[in-house]
Amino acid sequence: MKFLPFLLCCGILTIACSEEEDIPTLEVGQDFTSSNVRVISIDTFTVELSTYKIDSITTSSPSRILVGQYIDEIFGITIAKSYMELTPESYSIPNDAKLDSIALILNYDNYFYNDTLKTSSINVHLLKDEVRPEDDVFYNTSTIPYEEVPIATKNYKPEPIREDSLHISIPIDIGQTLFDKIQEGDINDKEELRNELKGFALLPGELDNSSIIGFSTDNTVTYLRFFYTLEDSEFEDDEQTFDLDINVSESFPTYFNNIQSNTDGTFFTTLTDQEINLSSTESNNRSYIQAGVGIITKIQFPTIKKIQEIPGTGTIVDATLRIKSPLQVYSNILPIRDSLFVNNIDQNNNIGNQLANGTNNVFATIDESDKEFNEIVYEIPIGVYLESEISEAPEIDNGIAIFPQNFNDTVNRIVLEGENSTDFEAQLIITYAIYGKDE
Repeated sequence: MKFLPFLLCCGILTIACSEEEDIPTLEVGQDFTSSNVRVISIDTFTVELSTYKIDSITTSSPSRILVGQYIDEIFGITIAKSYMELTPESYSIPNDAKLDSIALILNYDNYFYNDTLKTSSINVHLLKDEVRPEDDVFYNTSTIPYEEVPIATKNYKPEPIREDSLHISIPIDIGQTLFDKIQEGDINDKEELRNELKGFALLPGELDNSSIIGFSTDNTVTYLRFFYTLEDSEFEDDEQTFDLDINVSESFPTYFNNIQSNTDGTFFTTLTDQEINLSSTESNNRSYIQAGVGIITKIQFPTIKKIQEIPGTGTIVDATLRIKSPLQVYSNILPIRDSLFVNNIDQNNNIGNQLANGTNNVFATIDESDKEFNEIVYEIPIGVYLESEISEAPEIDNGIAIFPQNFNDTVNRIVLEGENSTDFEAQLIITYAIYGKDE
């Protein structure tokens, strides 16, 4: 939606001046020289939406383990893998213990994305190197070499709401040597353990098109469990356990998620650098967001400084950005978020602080009144932000970025109608108060 010519704005103002009985009057405080303030509503400023992709997202020690893969007709193939080191609380196994079985137990944390009715796969691979970050953090692009052939594969239909956990049987010969060395006192610390077992990589099946599942990182419910019996026990079924769990006590992260996407055949193939912006006018008049892989919507207001050309001294009383999300791209298995972060973004697409109105942070929230008409419209209060943009000198090519919460450990995606959408143009509505005329 383009900014109307200056004469049109003057025309609006002239009409207001000639029919004073119809002019909204705003009673204001001492900042104004007159108690009668003319107020106009303007919705003609340009709103530009674009999409870009962050080079990398920190995924060190996330709140959940993510594993899975699904195909999306808009976003391509989304793939989540997880890497982890496992350690015990103590290095003690009774001398008369006999190993019976081993299982990797992953506790569901209730997060899932896409179709859980389809069969998923988890392949468990042994890591070749230790889980040690080069720069103190891991990213969604980080990886660690692992053995090509998995030691175990689990085909399952996820039940993240109905079931507590997923059990993956591990061949006993994989852990027997480790079990024996701990039992015999040959492994007594983490470094000795790492020499025998560096960790696991959890990968989805290469051909999977199902869902991405979240598992808990709570080491009381997610662990590698060794089941054993005591030869001298008087109870035949007296099974004991020894656990290796996710290590949360190290000074460096020891588990992370790798979240990538194959965007062949999508709009996003051109987003090879963080500073590249894909205009909504070049992507079906829409902009896009996807957590985990780093796709973000950028919004700019290139004509906002023209508000200073309106005769008189004025100020923005209120400003609301309204952006619609097309209902048809969502479902129960691809839900939309009710609230999104709104942050400053610089000319290099680096994300800054969250926007704030006074002491309150700004969020993009769905207008409940639009829901009654089966529409999803996000509203963002950006009056304070626009005031800072108007007074900015020198002018900088910055803007705002919107993206979901838990951006580094979910894969939720969002589609937004752009400024030239035939369904619903992104719209900036400004309430502007004029309280004086320049001489």
